[in-house]
Amino acid sequence: MDVEHIMTKDVITVTPDTRVTDAVDIMEKNHFHRLPVIKENKYIGIVTEEEIAENSPSSATSLSIYEMNYLFDKMTVGEIMREHNVTVTPDTLLETAATLMKEQNVTVLPILDNAQHIVGIVTYKDIFKALIDLSGYNDPGSRFLIYIDEDRVGVLAHITQELANADISLSHIMVNRLENQIEITIQTDDETGDQANEVLKNAGYNITRL
Repeated sequence: MDVEHIMTKDVITVTPDTRVTDAVDIMEKNHFHRLPVIKENKYIGIVTEEEIAENSPSSATSLSIYEMNYLFDKMTVGEIMREHNVTVTPDTLLETAATLMKEQNVTVLPILDNAQHIVGIVTYKDIFKALIDLSGYNDPGSRFLIYIDEDRVGVLAHITQELANADISLSHIMVNRLENQIEITIQTDDETGDQANEVLKNAGYNITRL
């Protein structure tokens, strides 16, 4: 799956000239923690809540509250933002985006086209939701965990063929290779759950109905 299928497309952005107080208002109104920054319609970075907090007037200063508020009100996004060069394109694979987030320790990825225009944004929550959706966890149906102690060519084909012979269709299938075992998670519809359970056991598989 490409990130284009899970990204938020209507991205709210600010410019380097946007006042920090205005950026804070946008974040609070939309429950955001960060805002992409564009200049001449091209992406140049991100401003985050953390950066704003770091640059907020400190109680340790000798300035009066009025002077601090005045200075903060005049501060712009461009003065405090950091470069954020970790980006992807719409055709980046979901797995690639997730790996990039982990390796670069980021929670959001701006999605840019070839002209450096921001066309979307994807967060770690979007990644988690997509992986859950791919597993079918929240979809109605019967789920089974099949334990394979010895890997062999054709085991997956055999499982699907046994179910096909019983006229049972699969909606989801996932394979997890552990150190000493393989776990195959499958999902059928509710109507064929009991039948699938019987077919798999009769075929000699060690299964758990989830």
